[in-house]
Amino acid sequence: MPKSLSTLRDRSYLFLWTARSISAMGNALIPVTVVFAILRSGGSAMDVGTVLTCHAVGQVVMLPVGGVWADRLSRKLVLMASDAIQAVCYGLLAVMIFLDRAAVWQFAVTYTIAGMAMAFFTPASRAVLPELVGAEHLQPANALLGLTDSTTKVLGPALAALLLAISSPGTAILVNAISFLLSFALISRMHLHRQAQRSEKQHFFADLRDGWMAVAQRRWYLANLLCWGVWNFAIAFFFVLGPVVMQNGHGGATSWSVIMITGSVGSIVGGLAALHYRPRRPLVTANAAAVIGIAPLALLAPPAPLFVIALGVAVAFTMTSLVGEILATTQQQIFPEEIQARVSSLDWMISLIAMPAGYAAAAPVAEFLGMRTTLLAAAALIGTPCLLLNLLPGVRSVQRLPDGTIAVVGEGDTAAPLPEAASVPSLKVSTETPGSPGR
Repeated sequence: MPKSLSTLRDRSYLFLWTARSISAMGNALIPVTVVFAILRSGGSAMDVGTVLTCHAVGQVVMLPVGGVWADRLSRKLVLMASDAIQAVCYGLLAVMIFLDRAAVWQFAVTYTIAGMAMAFFTPASRAVLPELVGAEHLQPANALLGLTDSTTKVLGPALAALLLAISSPGTAILVNAISFLLSFALISRMHLHRQAQRSEKQHFFADLRDGWMAVAQRRWYLANLLCWGVWNFAIAFFFVLGPVVMQNGHGGATSWSVIMITGSVGSIVGGLAALHYRPRRPLVTANAAAVIGIAPLALLAPPAPLFVIALGVAVAFTMTSLVGEILATTQQQIFPEEIQARVSSLDWMISLIAMPAGYAAAAPVAEFLGMRTTLLAAAALIGTPCLLLNLLPGVRSVQRLPDGTIAVVGEGDTAAPLPEAASVPSLKVSTETPGSPGR
């Protein structure tokens, strides 16, 4: 087995990876299926928007809660509970569709509860990895999971279209419910090689504050998170305005499909690259690579020929996929394990808020400023913060040590002071000699 896939030799990680692969494929059916299920049951476009909004809001609201409880409880149990709840939600929804009794409010309730359960799964699944694999194997472990997610996003909609063509939407939703049951069974067999340290339980809001204050203590890291929030906000303009540009005499839906397919292929290539490439300065490399995200927006502004746009999108999505795994691995190693899920939940929450905000803002801004100006402004909004971030000493201080682990060199010089009354977990940096088992 290639060294980059050696983490699959570990039975517990293999159970997690298989479970994630199955449930991700099932879940990739849902965005397309739920929309057509609502429309076929007599719902309107407004009903579709309402249901999707409820699902997104449920996720955002519950992410901080999921982060706290994934740090308080066994992360394995949190993953199993999330799978069980989603299996029940989608199973009930499938039965209602088969019985022709699914009303819009039932779609909204079940899909929202499923989104809330996913808000527990997301931070727990990232935080549990250090309990399964050693620090030197974290990036390939993250990359394999990310590669699965990218692949299912390509195959899922195609499989959903096939199931909708030969059966009712209830079939695809039932398949998703079964995928979560299989994921539950696999995760139940997962054995944690080491239990993560748990901080002493406090009031819920005190735990939430401690996790988020640990991020605020490193102002440069908080700036990094907010920069990526801006990045997500700006790239949303590409997804909203891109089809409009293509529709105006540049190939329409066919051209846009080509662009999306090449982007998906780029995401897969980026996941493969993440199995091997381990930069010496992870955050500096990630922020520099993120600048390539200007390509999809800038190339639409003239617009460039289709093959040039498609190539630019493929390269940008390759870099985005690679950067995502580098950032996840860095986060898992520079923060104490007892607050991993809370840090991850903050990361995800910023992203989930930023992209819908970008979707909502794109059309009004384009109408006010014009299409070309808006696309170029969004490109600048992606590139400028990423370049400025690398001027921060704290960002440059995150380095990969000779033993392959990641640490903050000179933490004491870069951490921002906190109020004396704040109770924040200590942020430990290894003082071990290179090659030792310490982080």
